[in-house]
Amino acid sequence: MKVTNQSLFSLTIPIFLELMLTTIIGNVDTIMLGRYSDQAVGAVGGISQVLLIQTVILNFICLGSSILIAQYIGAQNKDGIQKAISVSLIMNLIMGLAIGFFYFWGWEWILVKIKLPSSLIEIGKFYFRIVGGLCFFQGITLTCSAIMKSFGNTKEMLFVNVGINLLNILGNGMFIFGWFGAPILGVNGVGISTVVSRFIGAIVAITIMMKYCNFKFIYLKNFSFKIMKHILYIGIPSAGEYLSWSVAQLIILSMVNTMGTIEIAARTYLALISSFIMTFSIALGNGTAIQVGQLVGANKKDEAYSQCLKSTKLSFLAAGIVSVIIILLKKPIMNFFTTDIAVLNAAYKVFIWMILIETGRTLNIVIINSLNASGDVRFPVTMGVISMYGVAVPLCWFLGLKLNLGLIGIWLGNAADEWVRGIIMLRRWKSKKWTKKSFI
Repeated sequence: MKVTNQSLFSLTIPIFLELMLTTIIGNVDTIMLGRYSDQAVGAVGGISQVLLIQTVILNFICLGSSILIAQYIGAQNKDGIQKAISVSLIMNLIMGLAIGFFYFWGWEWILVKIKLPSSLIEIGKFYFRIVGGLCFFQGITLTCSAIMKSFGNTKEMLFVNVGINLLNILGNGMFIFGWFGAPILGVNGVGISTVVSRFIGAIVAITIMMKYCNFKFIYLKNFSFKIMKHILYIGIPSAGEYLSWSVAQLIILSMVNTMGTIEIAARTYLALISSFIMTFSIALGNGTAIQVGQLVGANKKDEAYSQCLKSTKLSFLAAGIVSVIIILLKKPIMNFFTTDIAVLNAAYKVFIWMILIETGRTLNIVIINSLNASGDVRFPVTMGVISMYGVAVPLCWFLGLKLNLGLIGIWLGNAADEWVRGIIMLRRWKSKKWTKKSFI
C-alpha cells in the first residue's frame, strides 16, 4: 500500500469536489422536484432531515475508522490498517441493515413525530421507506470513501460520486419529466432513482477501495474486537456532536412544520443553499483532519497545531465571501428553484442572516475535525450538547414562535449556537490539551 505526504491543497480540492457532488446528489431530488411541485419539495425536505440521522450514524463508524487508520499510517502499522478496514466495513453493513429495518417499518411513527403535515406524509412515505430502508448501500460507499481519504487517495472517490450524480439525475429526469418514455412517478420515482444510483455506487466504491488500499475480502475473517472498541471509542463521541446537532435540527424542524407549507418549502430551499456554502469548509476540515491525524501519529504536534489555525482562517474568509455573493444573487438563485411568490418572499427575508451563521459554522467544522483527529473526541460533543440544547433550541423557539419572527428567528437561534460553540472550540485548540489524547 502506498501512502504519500500531500499538501492541504491537494487533499482538499478533490474532497471539495466530491462533497460538492455529494451535496448535489443529496439535494438533486429537491432541485428537480422544484420543477414538479413545491409540496413535493416540502415532503422530501422534511424527510431528508430525518434521513440525515442515518448518515450521521453511518458516518460515526467512518469517522472513527478514518482517524484510527490515519494514525496507523503515521505510525506505519500495516496490520492495524487492514484490521481497521475490515472492522469498519462489517460494522457499517450491520448498522445500515438495522437502521433500514427501523425506517422501513417505523416510517409512520417517525413522520408524525416531526409534525410533518398529513398531506406531505402521503406524498413522501414511499420515498422515505425505500431511501431509508436501503441505506446500507450508502453506508458501504461512505466507508470506502473514508478509508480512501485516510490514505490520501481523494481523487478516486470524486469520480465515483460523479457517476452516482449523473445516474441519479438521469433517473430523476425519467420519473419526473418522462424522459425516454418512462412513467411519471414524481416523488416515488425519485426514491427509486436514488436507491439504484446508490446501489451501483456502492459496488464501484468497494471495488476501487480494494484495489488502491490493497485490501482483500479474506481479511474480513480477522475481525478484531480491540479495533472495534477503538473505532467506537473514537467514533461515538466524534459523531455524537453531529448527531446531537441533527437531533436538535429535527426539533427545530418540528417548529418550522407548525408554521405552514410555505415556510416548510422556503426552509428546504434555504437549507439546500446553506449546504453548498459550507461545502468548502467541510472539505477543508476533512483535509486538515487527515493531516492532523497523520502528524499526531508521527508525533509532530506543533505542526498539527499550526495547520488547524491556518485552515480555520482560510475557511472563515471563504465562507464570508461566498455568503456575500449568495446574498447579492438571492433573487436569481431562488427563482431557479421556484416561482411561488409566497415561498420566495418567505426565503428572501432570511438571506441577510446567512453570513452570520455560515462564518460561525466554519469554526466548528474545521476545529472539531482537528480535535477529533488528534484524539480529543469527548470535549466537542459535551460542549455541543450544552450549546445546542441550551442555546439553539430554546432561542429558535423563543425568536421563531414566541416572538413570531418565523424563519428569521430560526436562523438567528442557530447562528447564536454556532458562534458560542465555535469560540469554545477555538479556545480548546489553543489550550493544546488535545496533545495528550492520541490513540496510539
